Amino acid sequence: MLKRPSSRRRSAPAEVKINLVPMMDALVTMISFLMYTMAFLALTMVESPLPIVSNEQNLQEIKTPPLQLTLTVDDKDVLLWSPFDRIPQQSIPNLADGNVDLLKLHEALIGIKQKFTNETKIILVPKPTTSYDTIIAVLDAAKNLEKTDPVIVTKNEKTGVQEQVKELFSEVVFGNLLGGDE
Repeated sequence: MLKRPSSRRRSAPAEVKINLVPMMDALVTMISFLMYTMAFLALTMVESPLPIVSNEQNLQEIKTPPLQLTLTVDDKDVLLWSPFDRIPQQSIPNLADGNVDLLKLHEALIGIKQKFTNETKIILVPKPTTSYDTIIAVLDAAKNLEKTDPVIVTKNEKTGVQEQVKELFSEVVFGNLLGGDE
């Protein structure tokens, strides 16, 4: 005698309904939270060109070596120097509280700018332990001319007219992009 076949095979598969309302509530809440927090987030950026690698052929084409003013910021002092010895090496010790002596640094940079009026680049080499606030303070001292600073005049190469310099060293190149320079 044959048994009757099972009814499980003949029945239609049961549909499973997923309740998406809790998932949508969580998603809407997360999106609104992210939008509100982005309003309070302040992003800052320091524009800096990449260092240029040159070969010996380029160096031979240059008649006079470039200044390549380099500013090394350390925990105990700030060192101003040029790899081609165009300026004497100058060390500016930090203040007693450990902060950079920005006034002496600014005065030293004005003296260099008076000798090299057409120079706009400065290479900044902060040590890995240098804080972000110290780097920004040094950049401000190296870029901006104050109203009380002496007038620096340079000849515009395109027009041949004498013009007043409005910034010290406006182009900053970070010299230790790979870090680990101890």
